[in-house]
Order: sequence, then structure tokens, then C-alpha cells
Amino acid sequence: MLLPFHARGVEGAPAFTAANALAVLSLLAYASAEIVPPAAYVMVSNAAWASAAALVYIGVRQFFKLSPHVLRSAVLCTLCSIALALMLYRYDSLLGRFVVFSAYTCLMMSATAVVIFQQRKRIQTNGVVLYLMLALLGLASLHALRVVVYGTGLEPAVSLLQPSRWGLFFIVCGSVTVPGLFLALLLLIQTLQAEKMQAALTFDSLTQAYSRRSILDELEHELQRCQRTGGKLAVLVLDIDHFKSINDRYGHAAGDTALRHFSRVVQNAVRASDRFGRLGGEEFVLLMYDCDPALALVQAQRVCDALRDTPLYLQGLEVRMTTSGGLASYQPGDTADVILARADVALYQAKALGRDRVEMARSGRGAARPGDGHAAAPVALEETAGTTA
Repeated sequence: MLLPFHARGVEGAPAFTAANALAVLSLLAYASAEIVPPAAYVMVSNAAWASAAALVYIGVRQFFKLSPHVLRSAVLCTLCSIALALMLYRYDSLLGRFVVFSAYTCLMMSATAVVIFQQRKRIQTNGVVLYLMLALLGLASLHALRVVVYGTGLEPAVSLLQPSRWGLFFIVCGSVTVPGLFLALLLLIQTLQAEKMQAALTFDSLTQAYSRRSILDELEHELQRCQRTGGKLAVLVLDIDHFKSINDRYGHAAGDTALRHFSRVVQNAVRASDRFGRLGGEEFVLLMYDCDPALALVQAQRVCDALRDTPLYLQGLEVRMTTSGGLASYQPGDTADVILARADVALYQAKALGRDRVEMARSGRGAARPGDGHAAAPVALEETAGTTA
């Protein structure tokens, strides 16, 4: 299950895959006790698990694009393996191996849990952080208890192949927590990949404004709310003035920079509760919730002023950017096509009157927007009021 993410180059997936393989090797080494000399299977099993625990820590840091601390983890893993080797080949201390092995595991799992906790806000899906923390801290707690039980002499240290009551307890708990850990890591990868895909559908990749699909869905949802509750909604359609001349003079890369600049300025100028999206090309829409026409006009003028007052620099030159807007307020019975069509007509009026202004559609019913495939009555723009610099 981890291998496809490994093949796709997901950060941390190679480390998780290797850690999972080493954990399996650790278990298989113990299972081969009947056919492999004790000095070999014990060391292979312990070293494999020590490496797996280090790789889990490294992989989590890589996944969140943090410094992986490879050297630090490698040093700790090496010191643990050396200590285990000394207590196997030189001193033959089973108690010492238990304490070192469990203390190291507790340390690495706790350190990994700290990373997850620090990065928890980057995981939006409910329950994933909790599951990760339970898996990591459950394994850390199990080994901390193991240190206490054997280190204090509460239970004599005996081989896992000849388990005592406490030994059986640790085997059973380990059989749950270790698979749970790798399932949690798999869930972490799948969750963030799904969240990235959702973000790609929700936001425009160039401007980070809401995508056409998501902003139109939100408009439909908000219109339904207004119909149910009699709420207020203002829709502002914006178009960057003379955008084609920027592309023609400075190139398409500069045009992309201008679009990003425009999006950033508008989003900084509007209320946090409003929603700003890109309809396509240089055309954008702003949904202003619970906003009457007078307040909406003030908000729209603020957008124009902010763009005019925030210079854009292209190829070392200051480029003046302005925008024209058409503003329409919700009327009972409005659909998304109708209210956008009224705003479009007001936008064309703003351009005809010289640009760098906002025109408000006071009343009337609109046709569908060009290309949307819905027919309706012709637009009536009974009264407009313009704002200029």
C-alpha cells in the first residue's frame, strides 16, 4: 500500500516503506530462532527495528518538508545498535538489551509524535492527528512501561521466546501498536494527498483565488440561502483593464505575475467573510455576503483604490493596473446566471464610461452569461451609478 506513493515520489514515502520492510524483517528474524544462531537473530532483529524507528522519524519530517535530521537519527540508531551488540556479545545482559531497546523506541516515537503535534494544523481531516498521536504515543508508552517493569525488577527479564505474563502482555500490545503505526503513516499520506487534490479543485492554481467551479457552486448555495431567509448578497464581477496590453508588451509570464498581483491585492482589500474567485482569463468575481447595495459599492470602490495604489513592477518598470467592475445585488428569484448577467452588463457599462470604475445594476433581469448554455430574457439595466477615481 505504501509502494505506489513511493513510486510517485511522495515525500517521506520511501522512508516509511523501508521502515515497514525493516519492521517485518525484525519480526521474521525472531521467527527464525529455531534455525538461526541466537547471537545472529537477536542482533538482526534489534538492529532492524532500531533502523525502522529512525526511518519513521526521518520520514515524518521529510513528509512535512522539514529538515530530516538524518545524521542525528543515524547516530542515535548506531549508538543503540552498538549498545545492544555489547550487551549481547560481551556482557550478555538481557535486561540491559530490554532497557536500551525500549528506551530508544520510546525516544524515537515520542520525538515523532512531537513533530506530528507541531504540524497538526496542516492536516485538516478530522481524526487523523488523533489516530497518529494514539499510534505513536501508544507505542512509546508501551516501551516506557517495559523499561519500568524490567528496569525496576518488577518482572525478571526473560526471552520473548519464553514469555512470562508481562512478556505476553507486551507481545500482544506490540502486535497491535506496530501495525497501527504503519497504518497511521499510510493514512497520513492518503489524507494529505486527498486534501491537496481537493485544494486543486477548490482553488485556482495560478492566483490562489477560488476556482470557477467552486465560486459558482458557492454562488448557487448562497442564492438558495437568500431565497430561504431573505438574506442579502452582492456580486461584483471584475475585469483587469487593458490586460492584453500587459501580455503583449511584457510577455505571458508577466501576465501571470499581474494576475497573481491582482488577486493578492483584492483579497487584502475585501472583508475576510467575502469570497473571491476567478471566472477565467482576467475576469474575477467577488461574493459579498450580508451586504446591502450601498455597502457593496463602498467595498467595490475600496478594491479599485487598492489596486490603483499598489504598484506592480514588471522587468524593473512600474506598471499601473486598474480594474472595472459590475455590481449586482440579489433580487428574489435570481439564479446564478441571472445575477451574473446583470453584473456583466454593469461591467460593460463601466468599461464604456472609461474604465477604472464600478457600475451598479439597480434592477432588472439578466440573461445567461455567454457560453453558459442557458437562455433567458434580455437584460434590463434600468439605472446605474458609477464610482470613479
